[in-house]
Amino acid sequence: MPPIRAHSTLIIGGAQIFIASSNNDRVESTVQKIKASDPNTSLKGFTIDLEAAYVEERLEKLFADVVEANGGERLDHIVYIAARFDFRPVNAVTVEWLRSRAMNQFFIVVPLLIAKVGTRFLKESYKSSLIFTSGRITEKAVKGLAVAAAYSTGLAGLVKTLALEAAPIRVKLVSPGTTDTEVQGPDGSEKRLKSMAAAGASSILGKVGAPEEVAEAYLYLMKDWNATGSVVSTSGGVLLQ
Repeated sequence: MPPIRAHSTLIIGGAQIFIASSNNDRVESTVQKIKASDPNTSLKGFTIDLEAAYVEERLEKLFADVVEANGGERLDHIVYIAARFDFRPVNAVTVEWLRSRAMNQFFIVVPLLIAKVGTRFLKESYKSSLIFTSGRITEKAVKGLAVAAAYSTGLAGLVKTLALEAAPIRVKLVSPGTTDTEVQGPDGSEKRLKSMAAAGASSILGKVGAPEEVAEAYLYLMKDWNATGSVVSTSGGVLLQ
């Protein structure tokens, strides 16, 4: 499963960066990797369990702790990239599964609570933003993934309406294609190499996205003070064929 991360206060140049995940070891590892690549980066990690029943209280504490670490100053940006997919076909769906918390929690409950709680910790300005993450299935149907598409496209609709309700704070969505990260498997593993090869073959560019490339979509949405309710795709052109 991908790491659970909620990024905030990310500004280009002299950034104050805060990351959060459910796994403290992963947080520490990420902090060390980033600082090793850029010793001047101001970075602090936190942990939060987004699957917890009391997730609203946990989000409230996380944002309060981040603001305190930010010298009491409200945040400029919050980015939510957590996901928990269960790629089962429609004929495998049960009422019990639909009522379970996994995908509901990550695609409905947590985004809504971040909108409710997180915006109180953002500067009330069009320069501030709340950015969610979905995937290419939001924009292009994939046979066998109707269930995942229901959650993913629902998040896209949520973003557009939240843009109206959260204004002047901007609300946006990034829709990445397959990206070469540990989500695809350990670095250099056969699973990851096969996944990357298959995804690259379906891209008109003949490649998959690198994390640094996909990150540019988030940075653009942070810097474009005229963008809200927007969906930005970064998927190598797979939507075109």
